[in-house]
Amino acid sequence: MTPRITLILIQQLLLLHFAVGSSSSRPTTDVVIGIDGGTESIRACCFNAHDGRILGEACAKPYKTSHPHPGWAEQNPEEWYECLAGAVRGALGSLDGREYTVKALCCDTTCCSVVALSKDCTPLRPSLLWMDARSAGQAKRIMDVAQSSAAASDDILNSFPELRVNSHGEGPISAEWLLPKSMWIKEMEPQVWKDAAVICEYQDYVNWRLTGKMVASSCNAAVRWHHDGWEVLDANKDGGDEEQRQHAGRPMKLFRALDMTDLAEKLPKQTLAMGDVIGGLTDEAAEDLGLPVETLVVQGGPDAFVGMIGLGTIHPHQLCLITGSSHLHCLITPSATSAPGTWGSYRGAPLPHTHFAEGGQSSTGSLARWVRDLISSTDDEDKDKISYQELDKEAERISPGSDGLVALETWQGSRTPHTDPLARGAFVGLTLAHTRAHLFRSILESVCYGTRSCFDALEAAANQHSSNADDTLHKSNEVVVAGGATRSPLWLQLHADISGRTFLLNENTDGPLLGCAILASVGAGIHGSVEEAVDNMVRRERRIEPREDVKKVYDRLYNEVYLKVRPGVKDVVHAIAGIRGGDSEDNSQCVECSKWGMKCTKELRGGESYSPPIISPSILAADWSDIKGEITKCIEAKLNHIHVDVFDGVFLDSPYALTFGPQMVEAIHKRFASEQLTLDIHLCVDRPERYVKAMVESGANRIIFQWEAFESFAEAVDFATLVTSLGISCGVSINPKTPPDVVIPLLETGLVDLVDVLAVEAGFGGQSFNPVALQKISMLRQWRKDNPSRDFSILVDGGINASTSSCAVEAGADILVAGTALFRNPLGFADAVKELL
Repeated sequence: MTPRITLILIQQLLLLHFAVGSSSSRPTTDVVIGIDGGTESIRACCFNAHDGRILGEACAKPYKTSHPHPGWAEQNPEEWYECLAGAVRGALGSLDGREYTVKALCCDTTCCSVVALSKDCTPLRPSLLWMDARSAGQAKRIMDVAQSSAAASDDILNSFPELRVNSHGEGPISAEWLLPKSMWIKEMEPQVWKDAAVICEYQDYVNWRLTGKMVASSCNAAVRWHHDGWEVLDANKDGGDEEQRQHAGRPMKLFRALDMTDLAEKLPKQTLAMGDVIGGLTDEAAEDLGLPVETLVVQGGPDAFVGMIGLGTIHPHQLCLITGSSHLHCLITPSATSAPGTWGSYRGAPLPHTHFAEGGQSSTGSLARWVRDLISSTDDEDKDKISYQELDKEAERISPGSDGLVALETWQGSRTPHTDPLARGAFVGLTLAHTRAHLFRSILESVCYGTRSCFDALEAAANQHSSNADDTLHKSNEVVVAGGATRSPLWLQLHADISGRTFLLNENTDGPLLGCAILASVGAGIHGSVEEAVDNMVRRERRIEPREDVKKVYDRLYNEVYLKVRPGVKDVVHAIAGIRGGDSEDNSQCVECSKWGMKCTKELRGGESYSPPIISPSILAADWSDIKGEITKCIEAKLNHIHVDVFDGVFLDSPYALTFGPQMVEAIHKRFASEQLTLDIHLCVDRPERYVKAMVESGANRIIFQWEAFESFAEAVDFATLVTSLGISCGVSINPKTPPDVVIPLLETGLVDLVDVLAVEAGFGGQSFNPVALQKISMLRQWRKDNPSRDFSILVDGGINASTSSCAVEAGADILVAGTALFRNPLGFADAVKELL
């Protein structure tokens, strides 16, 4: 071997040595996985465990929600876990061969999605999803029983201090919460209750599937279980009386008053704080997720409140604002104070050494959309809406205060600080000089005024029970903001100017996923505390400071004008609600309807002959526990035209707008096949095309879609074409605010054979009749008369009773949809039908 060949071989050996050494010593990345279990899907994302930067891509897996009855919403717990495993595998697969070590994972979930499990933790029934409202009666009874039991002491909080989180004992209690849902299962499904060894939440179930350990999150327990978030952790301590430890922090006196002490035996025996380690993965879970068994599972909590961690809101007097169609405000408080008009403060949440209180505005981003849609041209439905950017530019040119135009933002009622479901919006100071830019800016300003009011109420509640009389009242000068409002620089600046606070935007605004990553990093020991992890993993990106000169203008407008508008219009809007929609017991004829009485018949009908109207019972108002019996009543009264409302709670933005699905339609169709029923299916849903095939296969005769569900005329035509192509009829429904002429082009296509004129807001039974519907019916009847080649039926839906039915018929209605007046009439069903006819 020559010296040169020898040298080459030595060089190659050295290169091979260093290459192998480099490969074996290549540093790996410490990874944590955040998992966000939402309403429609579960997401997983990998993060650098040290600095919180996203690695790869998030992966989402959707699951199904069923709505077997009105107000019900259910999911399959086993599907949660299957989708979780798929999402984690997808997130890991996006890392593209990087060298990494997964240290831990943490999951947040929807709060109050309640599960009943057998001894071996097998689900006994589908979960009652957070938005499920079937337990509204139980929720009301909790307050009734508590108030009755506390009557002697005249102070409900002396008897039941746990109710202080519900607006300082004033209530209400939401049907979403765990206690009313548990009461419903016990009362309505006693066998399930008897067989249930465990009553828990989505959070607890998936953690059990991952680790084999059944533990509750102290955050869930503190914010939605009426538990004391500090004391409930004492159940983990050794020594002392076992029963006392097991009942630590639980509202046992309230449980006894409600005959629910057995719930305490069914709740998870152990409770861990967010960030505590539950355990490693089971062999099965490790295989399902594609992770080692030593991967740690760390306790999470409710999605919104894990999001507080992800936004870095963890210290006393810190505020965060989550924006969207509505606003959610959260304030970390120095102690567990409470006051009317606020929710909380929750002791030991979101973290065991903290407390926080909540506030909320019902309509915020939805208001911006409302005014955008209102002022966009409706002459051409295919034309794009005015962009928010264009409206922002126009509004920026308007001076603070919108040249004397002030709005009240409570279009959909008021949550906090003044809880009033009958509250409505208002414009004050309108003149002929005001433009669309004024309308838009005044709406943006009104939301910011309301946000300031909520902030002030939260701070007042936090400061009112100061332990030291000499303490200075604290104001939260900074607000961490996330959500849709962050896309508008103008609206962000207005929030800062009007509230007088600095608004902070984070680099990563996905609070729930990053919050899970932070908790996982703490559980894995990467960071020594949540505070340390937040310092290293949450980064502020931008500050929006209030402009001092503008702030002074808004201070005066807020104090001298806005704060006076709400009390100033309260009596008026309550009177309006009593007349047109706020009093379900009021069946009297309104003044406007009386103008459309018998004396108007010839004017409206022009002497033309017509057949008696079809009465179409709406099973929205029927007894859902006895649908068979209720429809039998209809058949015996010779009412074979049945109206079935299908609302999904998305398009209507309400947890109470959840109704019948295809399964119920199919059951009605099959059970009464010999009766030749006509089933009108009213789809007031998001993306209604998803439901068409299932409804047709279930036995629908006609599908009625909501005009407002589509952005353009072309989309409405496509939907109507789809329905008619499947061999059934198609109708269109318009809500009280929509003019009838918008559906004329659709009638001209011949695709629809019915127009449903809503005389109430869609989705809720027992409302009063809105007489504006009479004018719409009359206009449609006249158009039909003028265009005889386009025959169609006119249906009026909502508020129909003995007084309003004649008005509707005289205006030109062919079909009257009646619910409450039929199924809940004290005279009985048969006599109720006679009243309508």
